[in-house]
Amino acid sequence: MLCQWLYHLTDISLFDGRLFRAGTAALLAIILVLTLMPRYIRLLQSMDATADFDKNQKIKSPPIMGGLLLVAVVEFVSLLFCKLNSYTISTLIVLAAFSSVGAIDDIAKIKAKRLIAQGKLTAADYMDKADGISSTVRLGLYFLFSFVVAIFCYKFIPDLRGSLTVPLCPISVFQIHLPNWAFIAFMTFVIAATANGTNFTDGLDSLVSVPILTSMIFVGFVAYVSGNFIFSAYLHVPFLPGCDELFPLAMAIAGALLAYLWFNSPPAEIYMGDAGSVGFGAAIGIMFILVQAGLFLPLVCVIIIAEACSVLLQISWFKITKAKIGTGKRIFLCAPLHHHYQKKWEGKFASKPLLNSKIVWRMHLVSIFALIMSMVIFFGIR
Repeated sequence: MLCQWLYHLTDISLFDGRLFRAGTAALLAIILVLTLMPRYIRLLQSMDATADFDKNQKIKSPPIMGGLLLVAVVEFVSLLFCKLNSYTISTLIVLAAFSSVGAIDDIAKIKAKRLIAQGKLTAADYMDKADGISSTVRLGLYFLFSFVVAIFCYKFIPDLRGSLTVPLCPISVFQIHLPNWAFIAFMTFVIAATANGTNFTDGLDSLVSVPILTSMIFVGFVAYVSGNFIFSAYLHVPFLPGCDELFPLAMAIAGALLAYLWFNSPPAEIYMGDAGSVGFGAAIGIMFILVQAGLFLPLVCVIIIAEACSVLLQISWFKITKAKIGTGKRIFLCAPLHHHYQKKWEGKFASKPLLNSKIVWRMHLVSIFALIMSMVIFFGIR
C-alpha cells in the first residue's frame, strides 16, 4: 500500500514495478528481523519461553516462538509493498491463522515445561512436540481453516478452476482439470498437509529455514512470470492476472528467513517454533496452489515431504504390524527423518553438534538441488 501511495503521489513508475517492490520488501524484511530479533530474544528469555526440559536446570535452552516475529514482519512488509487482491489476501490470512494455532501450541508447551519445573507434571509425561494442543485439535483446525480459505479462493479468484500443471508436460498438450469438489478437497489437503509437514521438519537448528526459503524463491518467480502476459506466453505457463502480487510477498518471506538464519544457524539462539513453521508451511501450500504449481510441491519441498512421509509411514507401519502380529515394527530408527539419521550415524562424529550439522547441511543441499531441478523443469523443459 505504501508503494501504491507513492506511485499515485509522484507518478514514478518505479514504485509500481513488481521487481522493485519485491526487492524492497525482501530488504526491509531483512533489516526489520536483524534489528528486532535480538530484543525479541531477550524478551523471550526474560519470560523463560522455552519448551525443552533439562532436569538439572543447568543449561538454558534457546527460546521458541521466533517464528511469531517473522510472521509479524512478513505481514507488515507485505501490506506495504503488495497490492491487496484475492491472491495476497488469502495468503496473508492463511499465514496469520495457522501461525496463531502454532503460537497457541507453543504457549501450551511452555506452560507444560513450567509445570515440570514446579513438580506438578513429571518429565515422563512430557513429550516434546506433542504436549501442546492435542494433535486431533490441531489437525481439525488446520483442515477447517484450509477448507474455508479454499472456498474463498475458488469463489473470488476467476482463474482458479481446478487446473493443475503437470511436470514435464506443456499446458497446451495436457493439464489436469479437477471438478469443483475435488479441487477444493485437494486444496484443503495440500494446505493442511504442508503446514503439518513443515512443523515436523523444524527439529534441528536451521533445518526448516532453507526448505521454506527455496520454496519461496520458486513460487515467487513462478508468480512473477504467471502474472505477466508476455513472459507466460513465451515460457508456456498459465497466464494468471494479479498472481504476480505474490512475488513481493514471497520475497518478504525469503528476506525474513535469510535474516532469521543469522540467529538460527548452529548453535541456534532462538527456535522458530510452531508459530513460524506451521504458518509458513500453510503459506507454501496455498501459494503453490494459487500459481497452479501444486504438483511441483513434492519436487521443490522434497525435504518437507520426506519428513512428513517418514512420520506417516512410521506410525502406519507400527499400527499395522501391531494389529497383525501383536508387536509393532518400525521402518525408521526414529521419525521424523532427521532423527533417523541421528540414530544411524551416532558415534561417527566427534560430537552431537557435528552430527547434527552434517544432517542439516546435506538436507540444505538437497533443497537447493531440488530448487534448481524444479526451475529447469518448470521454465525450461516444458
